[in-house]
Amino acid sequence: MPNKFDKLAKEAAQMADEHFESKFSSLTSLNDAETEKIINDSGISKQDLAKVLQEVKNASSSNEAKAQAIQNIDKGVSALVSIVKKLI
Repeated sequence: MPNKFDKLAKEAAQMADEHFESKFSSLTSLNDAETEKIINDSGISKQDLAKVLQEVKNASSSNEAKAQAIQNIDKGVSALVSIVKKLI
């Protein structure tokens, strides 16, 4: 059964930008403006940003497997760095 992060990743392409930012923010500790800034600063698509979140939240993957999966997402590492900057 898909979890809320899997669902977001599947639905991201059909969402309006504002709706995606709101939904992404509700699943994280980021607000809508921070989510928008991450997308703009990193150049990542909303679909790929949702995939990054999906990988980070994947309980069945090791940290090494998560890192490899995120590295394979277009601009995934850049977006992850932007997210981490918000936390520190």
